[in-house]
Amino acid sequence: MFRDLREKVSAPRRIAAWVLLGLLLLAAAFVLPRTSSHPIIHRAADVILWSVLAYGAIRLVSFLLLDPLLSQRKTATPGFARDLLVVVLYLVAAGGILRQVLQVSLGQLLGTGAIAAAVVGLSLQEVLGNLFAGISLHLDPAFQVGDWVEITGTLRGGPGRETLIGQVESMTWRTVQLRTENGDMDILPNRAIAQAVVTNLYVPSGLHRRTAKVIVEPRPDLHAALEHLTRALAGLPHPAQHRPEVVVHSSDLGGAVLEMRFWALGFRHGRQAAFQATRLAATVLPREGFRLMGPHGPTPLVARQEPLPEPALMHDLVRQLGLPDHWAEDLRGHLRLRALAPGEGVIREGDPGHSLFAVHRGTLQVVRAEERLEPYTGIFWKPLAELGPGQWFGEASLLTGAPRNATVVALTEAEVAELPKEAFEASLKREPELLERLLDLIEHRALDASGTSAPKESRRAQWSRQIRAWFGL
Repeated sequence: MFRDLREKVSAPRRIAAWVLLGLLLLAAAFVLPRTSSHPIIHRAADVILWSVLAYGAIRLVSFLLLDPLLSQRKTATPGFARDLLVVVLYLVAAGGILRQVLQVSLGQLLGTGAIAAAVVGLSLQEVLGNLFAGISLHLDPAFQVGDWVEITGTLRGGPGRETLIGQVESMTWRTVQLRTENGDMDILPNRAIAQAVVTNLYVPSGLHRRTAKVIVEPRPDLHAALEHLTRALAGLPHPAQHRPEVVVHSSDLGGAVLEMRFWALGFRHGRQAAFQATRLAATVLPREGFRLMGPHGPTPLVARQEPLPEPALMHDLVRQLGLPDHWAEDLRGHLRLRALAPGEGVIREGDPGHSLFAVHRGTLQVVRAEERLEPYTGIFWKPLAELGPGQWFGEASLLTGAPRNATVVALTEAEVAELPKEAFEASLKREPELLERLLDLIEHRALDASGTSAPKESRRAQWSRQIRAWFGL
């Protein structure tokens, strides 16, 4: 029996309704003067006629002029500037109709209505505050639709200050609508935002530094904790010029506060990086023997058996490197198995290196950072290659001491065998004639990486000088 008016009405029906209303008003404007010669009837007809014409003219100006000019402005929905201009046009039209049709002087009207205006102004104080705060936000656009902002102030009218983070969905003459990371829609009055501290998480540049903290027990080898955690944080997607770092920030709960610093592109990317950094810290530090501190002291460590490399693994690695079989026993004592968590960094491009790695279990990726807008604005790893069990990498830094030429990150839970420079040093000094085999190895890997023709002899001679200087041959 009753129709729910909240149901969406089709566009043709809305257009037909507006046309019908306009026709009825025009008909009333032309019919009323013919029904009576009373001046009030004639003035009412003139008011209806000029009101319909003024409304139609303002809508036409909005459609042909205002909407095309302001459609690219991300300041409101449907446009804060458009709303203000339309209101001004309506006020001008109303003043013209009052003066020309009803013969009412605007000056006298404003003068006699001063007391009423004061009463109305006091009653609309909150509305007017939001209106002028909205005008201020529009004239000084510190943020726009699509930006993530952090707002700190008395947002809900209570005595304490609170912080709200969200993405700006729309800005109107009265409110700013924020969509939080939980998907909720918070509607804040412009007046509250004008009195709060607003931090735009997207400007002045896309990259913003974010931090996460973890507390570890104080130990003489705290530098080792910094080294392990810094290497693990290489797994966070980051541009080459903004690398994650770890510093000792302060003391708390009887331990040392380690601050993990990293750069993020956009709010959601920063949140994701913070989650990953916290997970890596809680995984890597206890694994390396560093206990985390809590309110009740250091947390206990879970007993973990250090895995021993199998003889077959060492023989297979020596065979792939093109070295004599008897080197397997020389190198085996230096080989160390390292466990890796998903997302943990193994090596980073540009870092110094002096070891070789072989994948024992799991999958690793050679990656490069790139900016993307989907699924959200941020920096992501672009996979260049995958490394599985039996594959090895890092031989250039091991043999020549050159910086790492690629970034490798664990894709899954993995285990790699690490062979340091010291393992090769004694054997290579005993058999320096094997230097040519190592040069063949570097040359072959360079060809596989570049896909070009064989390097010039000068390049091989340069590698030879680097290896001799690195190992003191």
